[in-house]
Amino acid sequence: MTRTLAATLLIGLTSISLFAQTENHGDKVRFSVTRFDPRDRPIPEFILKNGSTETEISVPLTYIAGPFTATLREEKYLDFFKPGSEEPELSTAIPPEMRKNLLLVFVPREDTFEILKIHVPPAGIKGGDHYVINATPHEVAIKFGAANPIQIPSKKGALLHDPSAGNSLTLPVVIHQKEGEEWKPVTTENWPHDNRFRTFLFLFTSARDHHMAFHGITQRVE
Repeated sequence: MTRTLAATLLIGLTSISLFAQTENHGDKVRFSVTRFDPRDRPIPEFILKNGSTETEISVPLTYIAGPFTATLREEKYLDFFKPGSEEPELSTAIPPEMRKNLLLVFVPREDTFEILKIHVPPAGIKGGDHYVINATPHEVAIKFGAANPIQIPSKKGALLHDPSAGNSLTLPVVIHQKEGEEWKPVTTENWPHDNRFRTFLFLFTSARDHHMAFHGITQRVE
């Protein structure tokens, strides 16, 4: 991933909540982790500290790990430590409404990471749904199954859901990209559809051929 792509992705994508929730879960947070890195660099490893208890976390690229439970520093900050370090390598503030059903996506930026927080309650993203994050520099429009096309600005995310999909094994998908004032077709394909799983999908521009590329991660819905 280039610096430009990483910087572009993180502006305006630091916190995404799928619906309002007012319950306060105190100084505890329950979360899962994954990462987005087209260059597939070594797996980052961190330590969570809960008093005298330490939990090792490896942040995978192709699946979602967790859930993990941690105690927030000052009832606000989630700290990630490098093994053997007394000072946190990364810290991120967790708002009260995101302290359950939280997905943290680690995105490389220079020699460290930024953390994208996505609130993912089962009622918000159901099995068969796709949550798409547009990390390209262009606005895109995606027609998912029989649903109306959804427009997703650059650096934003949107939920793709087709209530009429039922038990279909695949759904037709058509993607257009806006260049200037003109919408241009990008791809027409079929995406797998499985009501047991939900998918988090990053759209980005490939550094190799400068075409749109995809990084998808599936998660079983409990």
